[in-house]
Amino acid sequence: MTSAIDQTKARYDDLPYSSYPYLHSAPEQLAAVATLFGLPGPEVATSRVLELGCASGGNLIPFALRHPAAKAVGLDISGVQVTKGRDYISRLGADNVVLQEADFLGVEPAKLGKFDYIIAHGVYSWVSPEAQDAVLRIISECLSANGVAFVSYNTYPGWKAKEILRDAMLMHGGTGRNATEQVAYGRSMLAFLQSTAPKGGLTAVALNENLAHIVRAPISYLAHDYLEPFNLPCYFHEFVERIRGHQLAYLGEAQPSMMMPSNYGPELARQLYGALGEDQVRVEQYLDFAISRSFRQTLLVRAERAATLRWQLDEKAVGDLNFAAHLYCKDGPIRFDGQPQEFAAPSHAANLTVGLSGLKRAIELLEKRWPATVTRDELVHHAQLTQGDVGAVAPEILADAVDELLEMLVLRGMARIRLAPVEVAAEVDGVIIDPIVRRQVNAIDASQSHVANVWHDSVDIGEAERLLLPTIDGAIDRNKLAATVATALREGRISISDAGEQTGADPDEQAEVFVTRFLQRMREAAVLRRSV
Repeated sequence: MTSAIDQTKARYDDLPYSSYPYLHSAPEQLAAVATLFGLPGPEVATSRVLELGCASGGNLIPFALRHPAAKAVGLDISGVQVTKGRDYISRLGADNVVLQEADFLGVEPAKLGKFDYIIAHGVYSWVSPEAQDAVLRIISECLSANGVAFVSYNTYPGWKAKEILRDAMLMHGGTGRNATEQVAYGRSMLAFLQSTAPKGGLTAVALNENLAHIVRAPISYLAHDYLEPFNLPCYFHEFVERIRGHQLAYLGEAQPSMMMPSNYGPELARQLYGALGEDQVRVEQYLDFAISRSFRQTLLVRAERAATLRWQLDEKAVGDLNFAAHLYCKDGPIRFDGQPQEFAAPSHAANLTVGLSGLKRAIELLEKRWPATVTRDELVHHAQLTQGDVGAVAPEILADAVDELLEMLVLRGMARIRLAPVEVAAEVDGVIIDPIVRRQVNAIDASQSHVANVWHDSVDIGEAERLLLPTIDGAIDRNKLAATVATALREGRISISDAGEQTGADPDEQAEVFVTRFLQRMREAAVLRRSV
């Protein structure tokens, strides 16, 4: 009889999971959030990092490239995925990252040693209860004294609706088929339910909430996220209770905004804090019920470190961080007249109303520098240079207002934070490709269509990007870039879709438009740096 471990290994060998960098699991993010809550982690640049369920290393290798003095180790049950990752590491010439084929149940933590940051993304909910315990045991025994661990997992109540779809797809697809066949049968079952489920019923609601995402997702996502032999969501409070049994404690979420009831309405916040006080775990569990949360990204520390944790932002830490925010004014140009205006971040539900002209100047600087970071002191200085604006206030009042603005941006999830500056070009002239990105572009094979940027975010690249990115050397000649694209189009080395234009247009015209859009897209994707 095939064991659960053998089934899992076979599925990942048969259909490897797409391996991407995951923004919120970056050790730089873990260190910044831990610092926010007064429990700073070890120095990232020289840290030891372990990833459990590393696949082919897409979430681990970019970290190792950014920090050559660090050491990274990845474990995964799939030999196929590990071999693919090792081949990529070899092409990169990276000597500070190692991938190993391993079953968590057989791992001996003492042989691994201690790690400053441990990542378990996309693994905990998709393994057996015994393997879940093994994951927590490894984290507990391998986490260094001041270390921080990241665990992502599916949660109730949000996953209860998704389970209807999972159960239906599994029933129709059966258990004797391979992963690709199961996906095909699963999708046909969803099509059947879409055409037959009565409107307003629970199944129809589940389809309405999830079908669009499922249809767009690659086969590997559906095979592993929905159709794995194990998919074991839990309630948040159950997870916290379970980690306590492993001498671990809840630090917070990798996205602090997810912890804040105020982000989901003032009345919800008032009622939760009024009824539950400072019991953060119960507050967040009730919040999960209210918003039907289905996924969490939880940070853990050793239990003894959490004795004084109060889940309040450390004011000094906020002042020492580096911030990046992509904000725009919703009613046109910013007016420095002391009157309120509303600001928002693209693809973000939260808004921010600001009246003080000095704060608007601070927001203006954040937007000008995006996607690079700005320090708190730079923002205060920039705001205080504008005291001639209408509605100007005393410098000390404005400094306090900037602090409040930054805290609000973090709590609402409208700002990115790092302990160290993130240096990215805010323009498209006089720039070079980030050396780490260049290294990835030169090493990826035909099966890879993305690279990781300095923020540990995924950047999609096609043949046109692969052609141009290595040539950006600080002295951009737009005519030369356009000529390169036009020649490649004529020779059929890149397609019309790669160039982003319509069939039938003149290659020279296509190339000129593409180069302009390409440079702007690469700037926004944080892969360009100033050449100085």
